[in-house]
Amino acid sequence: MAEDKHPYGRHFASSNNGEQRHTPPVPPSPARSASPDETSVFIAAAREGSLTAPGRRAPRPDETAMFVAAAERAQQDASQHTPAIMPNLDDFLAFDDNATGAPANHASASAAPSPLGDETSEFAAITASAAEEFAYTPVEEDAYPADPAPAYEPEPASASAGTASRAASSASAKDDEDFESAGDYESVGRSASLMTGLIIISRLTGFVRTWAMGIAFGVSYLASSYNIANNLPNMLYEMVMGGMLVTAFLPIYLDARRNGGREEANEYVGNLLSILLVVLGAVSLLAIFFAPQLIWTQSFMSDGNEMDVAIYFFRFFAVQVLFYGLGSVFSGVLNAHRDYFWSNFAPILNNVVVIASFLSFIWLEHVNQALGITVLAVGTSAGVFVQMACQIPALAKHGIRPRLHINLHDPRLRQTVSLGIPTVVATICTFVISSVQNSSALAVEPGAGASVIAYSRLWYTLPYALLSISLTTALYTELARDAANGDDAAVRRGISNGVGQQLFLLIPFAFYLMVFSFPLNMIYCSGKFDLEGVELVSNYLQFLAPALPLYGVCILMQKGCSALMNMKPYAVFMLCGTVAQIAWSLTLGVRLGGGLPFIALSNVAFYVVADFGALIWMRRRLHGINLKAIVRGALLGLVLGGLGALAGAGMLRLLETFVGPLVSYAANGTAVTAGAVQTFVYVVVAGLCSLVVTFGPAVALKLPEAATITSVFQRFKR
Repeated sequence: MAEDKHPYGRHFASSNNGEQRHTPPVPPSPARSASPDETSVFIAAAREGSLTAPGRRAPRPDETAMFVAAAERAQQDASQHTPAIMPNLDDFLAFDDNATGAPANHASASAAPSPLGDETSEFAAITASAAEEFAYTPVEEDAYPADPAPAYEPEPASASAGTASRAASSASAKDDEDFESAGDYESVGRSASLMTGLIIISRLTGFVRTWAMGIAFGVSYLASSYNIANNLPNMLYEMVMGGMLVTAFLPIYLDARRNGGREEANEYVGNLLSILLVVLGAVSLLAIFFAPQLIWTQSFMSDGNEMDVAIYFFRFFAVQVLFYGLGSVFSGVLNAHRDYFWSNFAPILNNVVVIASFLSFIWLEHVNQALGITVLAVGTSAGVFVQMACQIPALAKHGIRPRLHINLHDPRLRQTVSLGIPTVVATICTFVISSVQNSSALAVEPGAGASVIAYSRLWYTLPYALLSISLTTALYTELARDAANGDDAAVRRGISNGVGQQLFLLIPFAFYLMVFSFPLNMIYCSGKFDLEGVELVSNYLQFLAPALPLYGVCILMQKGCSALMNMKPYAVFMLCGTVAQIAWSLTLGVRLGGGLPFIALSNVAFYVVADFGALIWMRRRLHGINLKAIVRGALLGLVLGGLGALAGAGMLRLLETFVGPLVSYAANGTAVTAGAVQTFVYVVVAGLCSLVVTFGPAVALKLPEAATITSVFQRFKR
């Protein structure tokens, strides 16, 4: 037989980086065997060489023999193992190598039997272990396939009965079969490019939203009040439930769908939605009542007199806590099915609604400012509602029709809580950091400090949102699938290559933010957003930019810990980073008079501590990390990004010299600024120059770190 160039699955063909993959041990299986008739028919069909399902490649003759032999061995060994269960997160914080070397989703042999150990999961484990030896993936997960090829199914009792059964369940089989397959890392680039296209549109509408806010509020106490009040619901949601859902939902939903099928997955989703309605509904009501106290947490270092409007805004915004929770579950379900459209299109609709609200405020302010504030408050919450509700119709496409009920004894609910509890520590850290940063900013820049942070973070998060978040979201789905299969080698490759790609993409954009900080914020220079505000925000952004690549790595570490179903290390490192950032902000930023620039640099202190600790733990948990891929991505980002930033700065200087300056001064000393259109053109021309110099060679040389850029380019080229 000819040597197989990709012996471990074609989705790993381009991401090995020279690393040899070892086949993971066969997962422990329940003591009782799978259905004898089904297994014997399956093996007999394989011996006859008719294992190929419609639309799939035919296995090679020797490969079929290997599959049959492996399946028989796995079946014979099934009675020698205890069932696989989820880990008890209270048992260990794995800073050192596990004594047994077992995957994160398997416990020791002395653990209690899993409630998920049924014939379906046993048979899936047998066939999956066989397929793992040579890259063939069984196409069906259910104990009795819904619409298989003839070689898969037992001889039906009658032809008519078999035909009716296949016809009734063919749609379900087509969707369900995907949940047994391994992570498809080849699809990450395609999914990321789809999301990137939608995120670009979302960010364009987000730019219009921020531009409208700048015209309406400028850099002022009113802008600070709005942003503090609008950020609080999201932080409360994350602290109460959000971190838990983002961390635990996807791997547990995939487990439910893989082992229990569509019905059990619907039960889990329905139970979770019902609990969210009760819990987050109560949190929203309490937030309305305790609005003054909650706003104080974000402004305790200022005199607080300017926060009355923030309290008024927040009483309208508090209901967003519920909308964020429901929307998070909807997005998680769609992402699990690799349907990324609606979860990325929804923010566009949100922006459109809020833009209309800001435009209404600008018109109403001259008539009745109080009415304008009320319209803006209602419109902002309506935007979040639309973002949540527009995803509901897409759920039915995947057969998601949850029944609302509450079952506190659901084992998967307990798994969600157990896995998510450490994340609560991380979300509390985020809340504390936000409180200290906003309060410190208001202390050193009274009235406007919090709005400076808000405006600068819009540009700071733009590169991550355009490129990295789509890559991370798609990669997370594949990491969760491989971690659920106990494939540490695949997870290790995914994490290593993912960190390298994050650094390659985000280091250049950190340079760009430093170079273009002033012209970027000049785009907003209209209405109440004056030149003084531009200078404040631009200066803060320059000192915030170095944290960007570290921020991307931190988010990927969070996803990696979630996929491995152990969030305790992530919580510990977040706590350490929080202590470092708070100490930096209060000492260097406030007490020693460093001001807003040193408050911005405190983000670097946070991510250095958190990322360094997370990578050390990840290396021990996965028995190694491909440092070569990480260092390669960082060096390419530094060299190509630096060259691109220099090229962009030179082009910007040429434009200001030969076309016209962005800011000039009249004879009486009055500043004259360029128009928004001229500034935007300057940014586009100089920015394209930077992008071509940085990513052009990477795409031309087909560097693996540029896979996402290449995929985006090809999608738009088509």
